Parts: sequence; C-alpha cells; structure tokens
Amino acid sequence: MSTVLKVIVCGTTFGNVYLQGLARLPAHYHVVGILGRGSVASEACARHWKVPLYRSVEELPEVDLACVAVRSAVVGGHGTELAKALLARGINVVQEHPVHHDEVVDCLRLARQHGVLYRLNPFYSDLAPVRCFIDAARHVLSLREAEYIDAACSVHVLFPLVEMLGQALGGLRPWAFNLHAEAVGPFMSISGELAGIPLHLRVQNQMHPGDPDNHTQLLHRIVLGTRGGTLSLTDTHASVLWSPRAHVHRNAQGVLEMDGDAPALDLAVSSLIGHPQPPTLREVFSDLWPDSIAQALLRVHAAIGEPNDSALAQFHLSCCKAWQQLGTVLGPAQAIH
Repeated sequence: MSTVLKVIVCGTTFGNVYLQGLARLPAHYHVVGILGRGSVASEACARHWKVPLYRSVEELPEVDLACVAVRSAVVGGHGTELAKALLARGINVVQEHPVHHDEVVDCLRLARQHGVLYRLNPFYSDLAPVRCFIDAARHVLSLREAEYIDAACSVHVLFPLVEMLGQALGGLRPWAFNLHAEAVGPFMSISGELAGIPLHLRVQNQMHPGDPDNHTQLLHRIVLGTRGGTLSLTDTHASVLWSPRAHVHRNAQGVLEMDGDAPALDLAVSSLIGHPQPPTLREVFSDLWPDSIAQALLRVHAAIGEPNDSALAQFHLSCCKAWQQLGTVLGPAQAIH
C-alpha cells in the first residue's frame, strides 16, 4: 500500500517502543491515538506523543491498524481479548508475542471473517544482530550441513528463541525435547532435536513474581555447529562470529603439518560478521528496539490489503506449538526474590 495508514497503539509500557518505531515511518503510518486504561503512565504517554487517549475499543475513531502491546492471556494479560475485539471491528491487528497457539488460531479465524490482517510479532528476529545471525545461518547452511545447536535463554524470551531458530534453520519440524533431571545453577537443560538437528538448550526457568521483567542472566545465545565451522550469536544485542572448523593436514609420515602451506592455516580462528561495537542498554532501548518494530511494521504495511500469507501464519503456529511443548517439559518457573 502507498497510503499513510491510521494506527493506534494499545498499551504504553512496551507500547512506547511501538510508538518510537512508528515515528520512524511517517510515510507509512500516522498515529491517531493510544488505547489504555487511563493510568497516570498512559495519560503521560498520550501527552508526550500529543495524541488522544482512549479507554475502550468502542471509543476508537476510524483506524486502519492496531498494535496490541498488551500481555496475552498465556502471560496473565488481556491482550488477546483486545485483539479479538479490534478484529471484530474490522481493524487490522499486530499483536506482540507470546500468544497461545489456540488464541492465534482464533485471531486468524476472526481476521478471515472480517477481511483484515492479523499478525503475530515475535520482535527479536528483527533486531539487527539477530537478523545478521539468521541471514548468516541461511548462507552457511546452503553450503554446509548442520551438526548441532547449542543455545541458552531466559524463560521470558523462550518463544522468540524458537522463532529465531526456525527462521535460521528454515523450519522447526521434526522436534523433540527431553528434560535433564539436574539443574546447573540457574539453568535447566533440555536435549533433543529441532528441524531434525541435535539440540542442547539451557533455560533460566526463573522469575521474580514482583518484578517479572528483570533478573535474567541473559536473553539469547546461540551456537550453530556445521561441518564447516560454528556460527555464534554472542548475545541478542551483540556480535555474530564465524569460527571455521580447524583441520590440519598430515604429511606422508602421519605428522601434523602445523607449519605447512595449507591455506586453512591462514584463516582467522574467528571472524566478526557484524556489529563490532555492542550497544549500550540505552542504545538498545532508543535505537535497536524501535528499529525492530519499524522493520516489522513495514512488512505489515505491505501486507495489508493483500491475501493473507498462510505460510507465515503456519510457521508462527508451529512456533507456538514448539514453545508450549518446551514449557510443558520445563514446568512452572521457579520463583526468585
């Protein structure tokens, strides 16, 4: 679409990141309001962005798109109920992850009934370092076979880890997950397979009941091992490294030629692919996160009015299933204080 779409943002905590992302796209979107509960924070947010604050779906003016940045039922919020009410009004919806598989199915069905778009936003896969890893993984796997995946994350961001790996590998099936009985420090260990590739996953399955957005040991770290070497995402917001697999030729006597003339000896043991200087946390919040939202919303703008992408919807449904199965294997998060 070439028109500027009228958009509202629902929620003002993570919703503020959506507002920053939308501010980067004036040729595509015009924010016409914020939907909130009328808290001091939501009123302050509306004043900052100089837009009206609405308190119910019924109050909304005519809009083209709603960005639902409110927790869904699976994490104790009413985001999916809100998404359904918006879809029923004929409004296109982008909903922030995570969302239960069955709720995504319901929203997709409602979207079809009302001729609008519903899209789940996994968010993290549009961050520049993660996108660099995904693109590099696809290139590496076009040349060399995958041999293993070693990954770690906090339970808070387990769904986007699944989605990131699914993008990098070109799919998720077949998968299988088995829990190791003994936790190591704050991490629980899972072995199995993803996309048929051997998987070792460590998850910090802990949460502070009164401060659920903090106290994570890490967000995401991924090592993809292939027959040619390993590709590593050192952190969600940091660097991507390629480390070629070391191989030293033997001479006729069977001695390793560590001072020979093989080209492999001149390869760097590790090469930085992107993002040589990791950002500060302030830069993450002010630049990387809004840029991720802007990338996702550019695709949404292009998709509105077009036939729904069933392949993308099916991929996201597979991500939901795999994530929920991992959650079942892990069990409830341990409460920490």
